Amino acid sequence: MSSKNTKLSVANLAAQMIMEEGIKDYFFAKKKAAKSLGLNENVSLPTNLQIDKAIEEFHKIFNQDTNIEFLEHFKDQALNVMDLFKSFKPHLMNELTKGIIPKFPEIKINLFADNIKDIEYVLLNSEISYEFSETKMYKKSGKNSIKSVPTIYLDSLPIPAEIKIYFENDFFSFKKNFLQHRGLNFKDVSSLDIKSLIELGEQPLTQNR
Repeated sequence: MSSKNTKLSVANLAAQMIMEEGIKDYFFAKKKAAKSLGLNENVSLPTNLQIDKAIEEFHKIFNQDTNIEFLEHFKDQALNVMDLFKSFKPHLMNELTKGIIPKFPEIKINLFADNIKDIEYVLLNSEISYEFSETKMYKKSGKNSIKSVPTIYLDSLPIPAEIKIYFENDFFSFKKNFLQHRGLNFKDVSSLDIKSLIELGEQPLTQNR
């Protein structure tokens, strides 16, 4: 099997795992998919963008129903979380324009701060319980192709949230770093009209890395 076909197979299986099993970590989903396919642990893995594309294809085939009421609720909850972290350039990674709803939806937000303690202070001051971890990010090429990104999980919210924390410099030079795109800012999310998007043939999405 060629390297291109191998990556495609891993991406498709990883997408299925993300959508059906509720796996949150793209890197973990890739490694699990590769292992399930009996591939060598050093095999070249697909990028996050390839996983996103595979998720879109999976959705088109297996999950075409759109729950407008839930999407409106999701949007409101995402804005609440973004407002809480308004000082850290919050960007929503769930692309609310494509209609992909995983079995276990989760709000995914990127923040930009050089001091994680500032973000933890906001959580403590708001009396919101959280868990701290690190997420492995994979880059297509380069000597340092794997990077650990500080990640905070908020499981006590109406819709759980995953908060990835990047350096402030990543906001301006994201194309040169592991961050492949910033996502939607608060203004962009708040201006989205879910019903109009559906009428125009664009189905709102609630899943991304």
